[in-house]
Formats: sequence, structure tokens, C-alpha cells
Amino acid sequence: MKPTHLIENRIITIENFFTPQKCQKYIDLSEKLGYEAAKLDTRKVVSEVRNNERTFHKNQELANLIFERGKDFFVPKIGRNEVVGVNELFRFYKYEKGHQFKGHQDGNFIRNESEASYFTFMVYLNDGYQGGETTFLKHRIIPQEGMALIFLHKLYPEGSEVLEGRKYVLRSDIMYKLIENS
Repeated sequence: MKPTHLIENRIITIENFFTPQKCQKYIDLSEKLGYEAAKLDTRKVVSEVRNNERTFHKNQELANLIFERGKDFFVPKIGRNEVVGVNELFRFYKYEKGHQFKGHQDGNFIRNESEASYFTFMVYLNDGYQGGETTFLKHRIIPQEGMALIFLHKLYPEGSEVLEGRKYVLRSDIMYKLIENS
């Protein structure tokens, strides 16, 4: 695995983070869990901004596996906060033809007063669709099966419209803990 830094320590891609077999395993799991219309900020459906589907899956073992596999690529420190893991609450997203997630800012996950997320972690789980790029102001990520995408929450990504086929994504957050006296 070799990372590509599109913007140093802000947007990072890692090809082949998951094997095709692991990607299919998570697609199958997500379908078994069942999908519903994705809400904006977990509160309400706003289809003119976001019209994809999602499901949730809490899995500490998967969080640990991703952290061990990816920690050498994660930004190790932000100010007085050190990377400590991956959020165990995973979101699976499914985009059908015509689905998109217009430009937005990802929210952070706050576990407690000293631990919060600063980065989004995603893996594209399949190929075989057209469109569906993740677009930032000056950068366009062309999804590839098994590729991880890591980006700072405060950036402004867009999940471009899927023109043909179906796109699956696994998403979580990279967690940081405030280190006292550093």
C-alpha cells in the first residue's frame, strides 16, 4: 500500500487498502443490514442535498483492524491531539443511478471531552459504475475498488452523481485524543 497525498496531511488516498474479497464481504453485510434514506446530520432527509441510502454498523474489531492497517498513513498528531484509533460506528453508503451528496462539511464525532475525530476515513467497495467521484474544490478522486480516502473533516467534499450502476462506500472517522502536558 502506498499513499498519495493530494494535499499534504489533508487529502490522502491509499490504493488496495481492502482486497476485492473484503470489499464484497462488506457489501454483502451492508445489504443484510438493510438500507434507508440517508439523513442530513442524522436529523432529516434533504433529498436536494443528499439522496443516497445508508446503514450503520458498530464493530470494534473492524475499527481495530483498520487502525492497525492504516495507522502509518494517518496524520499522527494535530496540535496537542494524537491519533488513537478509528470510530467503531461505521456507515455504509449506497448510491444508485442519480444519487449524489452535494458539497458539504463532514461533522466530527466527539466521544468525550478529550477524544474527537478530525478526519473522515472511507473505502470505496466496488467498481462497475460511472460517475460517483469524490470532488473537492481543486481535486477529483476517481473511486477504485478497495481504495481508501482520508480527508480533513473541515474540507468541502461532494459525492458526485452516479450516472450508471451502483456505488458502495464504507465510512468512519479517525479519532484523536488530547494529550496533557505536551
